[in-house]
Amino acid sequence: MNDFLTYNFYLALAPWFVFVGLSFVAVILMMFAKKRRGIAIAFAVLVQMFSPDPLVEKTIAMVVSEKRNIKKQQGKEDGKNKNKTLIIKPDNPDIQ
Repeated sequence: MNDFLTYNFYLALAPWFVFVGLSFVAVILMMFAKKRRGIAIAFAVLVQMFSPDPLVEKTIAMVVSEKRNIKKQQGKEDGKNKNKTLIIKPDNPDIQ
């Protein structure tokens, strides 16, 4: 009977142990990220690789448009001709 109660006690605390453990890992990774350590970047790259992104096409189009805006701003600041800036058009113009 005593073993059964001990088992149920630890079973009830298991989610909290997982939460505390993941919180501890997150704090360590944040400290590494503030110090610009490679382990934090490697972990972020692995998470990005294995987590699905349902809006990949939108994200790519947004990045391309941001790059386009940056190129235009750099062209204006340098006093260069606007026509010489690189314009990247998305493959699929239907992306909204």
